[in-house]
Amino acid sequence: MDMEEDDVLGPDHSVMPKFLLEHEVSVLEIALAAVSFEDCSLDDSVPLDRVVVAYDCWLGALDALHPGHGFRRFGLSDLELSDDDLLGRLLSTVLFDDGFCRFIRSVVAVVNGYRAHRG
Repeated sequence: MDMEEDDVLGPDHSVMPKFLLEHEVSVLEIALAAVSFEDCSLDDSVPLDRVVVAYDCWLGALDALHPGHGFRRFGLSDLELSDDDLLGRLLSTVLFDDGFCRFIRSVVAVVNGYRAHRG
């Protein structure tokens, strides 16, 4: 496996850019992700689906703003989604969802914190 200087090993042992773990979420990224998230029909979905879609929307915003990095491939893995520790942390973001922007920012913070701790 080729690792660059700015890469870290992800929780599923894939190479992940350190940028994803240390990146300060910008207002523009969150705005783009929130617009994408609003376009999704999630009214009857389970809370975990909302989290996965929110994180994917953020990765899509990163792809749009930083072309060529392929951030979408770093979505939540099956291994992460089966981890009770991460699910417990993510549940609080869904329970206290008081707006798309704050929700997506909270999801990103939880996932990055989890991955930084596990990585």
